Amino acid sequence: MKKILLIEDNPNVLLNTSRMLQAEGYMVISADNGRAGLEMAQQNIPSLIICDIMMPEIDGYGVIAALRNNPATTTIPFIFLSAKSDKNDFRQGMELGSDDYLTKPFTRDELLGAINAQFKKQEIINSYYKQELANLRGNISKSLPHQLLFPAIEVMGLADILVKNYHAMQAHEVPDIGKRIRKAGRDMHEMVKKFLMYAELESTENNTEWINQIRNSKSTFVDLEIASCAKKIAEHYNRISDLHVDIKDASIHISDSYLTVIVKELVDNGFKFSPEGTEVNVLGSYDDKEFCLSVTDHGQGIEPEQIANFGAYIKFEKKLYIQQGTGLGLAIAKRLLDLHGGRLEIESVPYELTVVRAFLPLINHK
Repeated sequence: MKKILLIEDNPNVLLNTSRMLQAEGYMVISADNGRAGLEMAQQNIPSLIICDIMMPEIDGYGVIAALRNNPATTTIPFIFLSAKSDKNDFRQGMELGSDDYLTKPFTRDELLGAINAQFKKQEIINSYYKQELANLRGNISKSLPHQLLFPAIEVMGLADILVKNYHAMQAHEVPDIGKRIRKAGRDMHEMVKKFLMYAELESTENNTEWINQIRNSKSTFVDLEIASCAKKIAEHYNRISDLHVDIKDASIHISDSYLTVIVKELVDNGFKFSPEGTEVNVLGSYDDKEFCLSVTDHGQGIEPEQIANFGAYIKFEKKLYIQQGTGLGLAIAKRLLDLHGGRLEIESVPYELTVVRAFLPLINHK
């Protein structure tokens, strides 16, 4: 049953409209002023909001502005009600993110038509993304066996050498082979963990309770977390002198563990796809609304079509770098950012530079 939040300070309109919607099978929650309506929207996460404009305490414009700035409520369909039909009022509402506008008095058919139109639009959008997700999952299932094949072949080949030639090998050769086997095993382990994490994140698509919970997570000492993670990755590639970090501290809506995942994937790509001796810059800054983490490298870059369609099944220059990664790291980072109300942007000039920017909402921004 779809839940509709009705915010209206006129008691007669509130009662009659509530009854009308309940008769159509909707679950209706209501508030008689903007402040109460805003609190109910954030606590209940309705399927759609119908809101009067002229109200005490907080008017309709204030309600929608607050909701559109909250990652948990920013995509909820929103219909304005107004006793005025002034074009400026209509335009102001649409600029703030309203999806429709009804003038009082309105008929039952007008109200239901507006509601059905918004739900239909949501169904079309959801259908599109479900198809995209199905395509991505299909490519993941096809990609996983092939991506595990290379390290598995290396493990078996090196083990075969030990079994067949151990008697003729010198003492120092055995540890060297053991290290290579261990590295290949770790590569497989990391790859499987990435696929499992991506599958887990995608399985939460309709779990609004979990999404709301993680969006209320907090990460502090962001500068230390990012700098520490970036340093470990640079040390892994023996390129600590190539790393340059400048992070402004901030409090952002994401847990430390998920922030580390995003940093690891973006910084690892920066080192993986750039030559030794070139800089990898990790910068963090913020404005009045969001924190931006940017990672810049001077490597092979990403082609425009790859930026437009990147996903778990896309490799970067796959003929040359077929064993270096699946592109799944960026897909994981993007999914985590989407779930937290953030976004991922990629800018690249092939064989010159690539800048990947991750944006996350600040805590208590105005």
